[in-house]
Amino acid sequence: MPAIAVASLNLIVAVSLVGVSLLLGITISIVAWVHALVDREPAPVRNRVARRRLA
Repeated sequence: MPAIAVASLNLIVAVSLVGVSLLLGITISIVAWVHALVDREPAPVRNRVARRRLA
């Protein structure tokens, strides 16, 4: 019986680690996306209009 308890504890720890890993990856992705969004320089309105005419 103790082997079953150890195996289930091992499974719980493994699933918890996978969950934490996924959460950390998603958090890093969101932070990188927000960082890229903030760093992006908005194009002036005149340049946007000129690009649309060329396209």
